[in-house]
Parts: sequence; structure tokens; C-alpha cells
Amino acid sequence: MRDLFIIVKKELTELLRDKKTIINSIVLPTLLIPILMFGGIKVSQMIQESNQQKKVKIGLVNAPADFVKLVEKDTLNQITNYTKTEDFKTLIDDGTIGSALVFPENWQTQMDSLSTANVQVFRNGTKDNINGRVSKLIENYSAKLKEQRIAILQIPTEKMVPLVQNFVEVGEQKELIGKRIGGFIPYIFILTMWGGCLLAAIDLVTGEKERKTIETTLSLPISKFSVLMGKAIVASLLGFIPALLNLTGLIIGLNFIDDIPDTFKVALTEMLNPQSIIMILLLLIPFSLFLAGLIISLVAGASTFKEAQSKASPIIILIIIPLVMALMPGIEFTWATVFIPVLNIGLGVKEIMAGTINIGMYAAMLLSLLAFAVTAIYFSYRKFSDENAILS
Repeated sequence: MRDLFIIVKKELTELLRDKKTIINSIVLPTLLIPILMFGGIKVSQMIQESNQQKKVKIGLVNAPADFVKLVEKDTLNQITNYTKTEDFKTLIDDGTIGSALVFPENWQTQMDSLSTANVQVFRNGTKDNINGRVSKLIENYSAKLKEQRIAILQIPTEKMVPLVQNFVEVGEQKELIGKRIGGFIPYIFILTMWGGCLLAAIDLVTGEKERKTIETTLSLPISKFSVLMGKAIVASLLGFIPALLNLTGLIIGLNFIDDIPDTFKVALTEMLNPQSIIMILLLLIPFSLFLAGLIISLVAGASTFKEAQSKASPIIILIIIPLVMALMPGIEFTWATVFIPVLNIGLGVKEIMAGTINIGMYAAMLLSLLAFAVTAIYFSYRKFSDENAILS
């Protein structure tokens, strides 16, 4: 244990001498989440306000007079009348118009006969602001025509409403919000942990080989396993600490951002209670060791920093794919997913934040992460023990 402590102290001292390591591993993770939250909310508000003030250029063909009047009520609508259907794709692509509505030539006849008319809407599906505002205009006009038909047919309005949905929400707001946004929280932690573990592990192994100090470390009267564990612990710390600071930044951001609705803020505060935080951190400890051991086993044979990065970087794909799967509807935290690394953390954190975690399944997930950490350390030790690889 004393030997292990010596290695940990030595490696931490070397890493923390570099100001870039302190900034990237401590300062940025603490500030990143509040900045992203505050900045994201502000930018979103600015974009929404800007979109609401933009003029919508609408092309109309055979439009009835009452619809034209409805469109003109909003001064931000700019109308261009066409006598026939043009090449609206080109006109929309070059910005001449944002959308085009083509009414049938016999529109009035179809309305008088109470028939259903087809209105062609030319649009670019990526222009959400324009499409949303045009759709709202059509819905309002359709509702107006519907009222007129009800009056003509002399049908009481209530008879046109066969049923009304009355939702009785049995789930707590904490559960609803936790299930919906809880899957994004592991993104913050795990990707930050990956970055911290990657840089630290490469520097502690390949970096020492480049600096020609690995031979000195291995010549100490300390077992290779202690040397490896010391490096793995330090690498995992450089991944775990940023994740912990991310969590701290998230809590700080919630308390200082005024634009978050109070009900939403209260629900988030309930989700990030001490018990939930401890349960999340307990998952991240073995996972950080797993990442450190995995990366060390991959980079132990690399002779340059660049080579080490090329060997370890592709593993990020195996981390991102399970995180994406955790966000997909239909994939739940079950006994079938509890033993799949990364995916189990993504799903488990959702359950923890929603307050619906099964303690037995949580314990099984924690044990599986410990097993993966031990396995990764074992393979890294075998690689680290190969002098031809480590001293090449």
C-alpha cells in the first residue's frame, strides 16, 4: 500500500505541474456546465425572438379573399400572388419566398358544396419557423371554415365534439422529467471522463516512454503491479474529478439561472438530492477505473503520443453508441441491459433521477462495473508486464 501511495503521489505531482492539465481537468469542467446552460438558454431565447420578428414570404395561387385577409392581419407576412403554379422549389431555395400555397381553381364551388378541398403546400421541411407559422395560418382558417359549416348545417357545436381527453397524471413530475432528461446527464459525465482518462493514461505511459523516464520508474524496488495500479488510479482520478466537477457545475447552474421555470427547477433539485448524487458517483468510480485500465492496455505498446491516440481514440465510438441507445424510446433498464457497460449507466442514471431505481438491479450494475474494471486492470497489467512492449 505504501508503494502504491508513492506511485500515485509521484504521478499526480508530475501531471499537476502542467497548467494545461489543471485548466482542462479542473477549471473547465467546473465552469463548462453553467456556461453551456446559461448560454444555451440565452441563445435559444435570442433565436426564438429573432425568428418571431422575421418576415415570412408566402406565395399564393388562387387564394380566396378571406384567406388573404387573414394572412394580411399579421404585418410580418409578405404575400406574393401568382396566377399559376410556378417552380416553387427554385423560388423557395433562392429565398424569393419561404412557402407557397396553391388553392384549387374551383375552391369556392367546393366550399359551397361542403366538399373537402386539397391545398398544396410547398415548403422546405428544415425551415421550422416558416413552416410552423404557415401551418398555424392554415389551421386558423380551417377552424373558421368549420365554424361556418356548423352554422350552415345548424348543428350544435357540442355535438361536433364526440369526446374530450381528460388526462389524470399518476406519475410525479420528478419521474417524468427524470425519464426525459436523465439520459442526457451521462453524456456530460462519461464523455468528460473519457477525455480526462485518455489524456492522463497516454501521458503516464506513452509520455513517460517519450521522456525516457519509464525505465527509472520500473527500476524502483516496487512491483510492476503497484506501478500500474498507481498510474491507473491517477488516470481514473483525472477522469472522475472532472465528472464530479461537472455535477457541481450543474447544481450551481440551476441555482443561478433565472430563466428556468420554478417547477422545473424544483423537480431538478429534487432529482439531484444527496442520495441520487452518491448513487451516481458510486457508478462512476469503477467506470473510471475501467476506462483507465482499458486505455492503458491499448497504449502500452505505443512508442509515440500520436500512435497512442490513434490506438485509443476509436474506442469513443463504443461509448457513444450505447449512450445514444439509452436515449431511444423502448429501451428500458431491465435485467437484460443491466450488465451492458455504458448502456447500463445511461439507463440507470435515468432511473436514479426519476426515483424509480430498483436497488437489486442497481447493486447488480455496480458489481458488473467492478467486474469490468478488474478485467480491464488485468489486461492492462499483462500488457504492462511485457517489457518488449513497454520499453520499445
